[in-house]
Amino acid sequence: MRVPFRKSSHVDRQRKALEKARRLSSRTGRSLRLMPPEGVPIDLRLASLSQRFGAQLTDFAVTLFLAIIIVMLFAYALGSFGPLLRVIAALTFFFIRVPYYVATELAWNGRTLAKRWLGMRVVSVNGRSLSPHQVVVRNIMKEVEFFAPLTYLIAGGSIHWSLTLFALLWIIVLLIVPWRSKRNQRIGDIIANTAVILDPKPVLMPDLANSSAAAVSPGQAQLPLKFSFTTEQLDHYGRLELQVLEKVLRAPVNSSASSKTKQEAYMADIVVRISQKIAYTDHVRPSEHRDFLSAFYKAQREYLESRKLFGDTREDKFFREKGI
Repeated sequence: MRVPFRKSSHVDRQRKALEKARRLSSRTGRSLRLMPPEGVPIDLRLASLSQRFGAQLTDFAVTLFLAIIIVMLFAYALGSFGPLLRVIAALTFFFIRVPYYVATELAWNGRTLAKRWLGMRVVSVNGRSLSPHQVVVRNIMKEVEFFAPLTYLIAGGSIHWSLTLFALLWIIVLLIVPWRSKRNQRIGDIIANTAVILDPKPVLMPDLANSSAAAVSPGQAQLPLKFSFTTEQLDHYGRLELQVLEKVLRAPVNSSASSKTKQEAYMADIVVRISQKIAYTDHVRPSEHRDFLSAFYKAQREYLESRKLFGDTREDKFFREKGI
């Protein structure tokens, strides 16, 4: 008696874990849908206001610690703690804080030290790479929104009560903005067109190439994939993009003619965008679109796994080499 074919329990467990993670993410926080140039939408979970506040408090402590050390050196040199030292302290904190946020977010793809520790990242809402202009704008606006009035309240000395009240109201109003925003954006994020997300943890299902035999009907020959890609072409994407492509390839093919036409057009658009991104010049016929994407998926996965053996994990297409 022949035992009917069943998928491995390992595959079932991984699929159930992924579905559970998606349902939990949809219930526990707001999501952000990005449309990268490749045309494949990516759903990401926004960082909550409490998580952002925790990261901000941690970064504040880091910069404050550095500023205190420098101010103590100035105090030792001046031999006093008068008004001059108060001004020096305010300027020192400013000139440490602003470069810290800008430099770390540029070097680590939208992450400061605290964001790296807590698993968060700044992304561009338009789906493209985070630009230096966006990083500078959102962090300069942070000074206007919060740090400048707070520094004024702390170091301003004896000021009129009306100015104190105005500064407090300014901070309170600008703290309400992210609470009312659908994307948890503060003013600086809205101007720079950025948002803070929880760093996605790409989880890949078992390799499609390993289970492709199950998709071939009995008696049907399995054709070898003819497409090949160079190392430079495979160096454009990371695990997150590979996970999205995996969803496209695993999507069931609808039987209705209209739905099938839409799926074919969608897949053709993905092929065009990937070909442009990796500079693939060979012509891909419409009947070969799925084969092309399957071959690219297989080659990309093998390439990423080989890099991981050498301790180099590429999370997404915004990954930067060390030292660059």
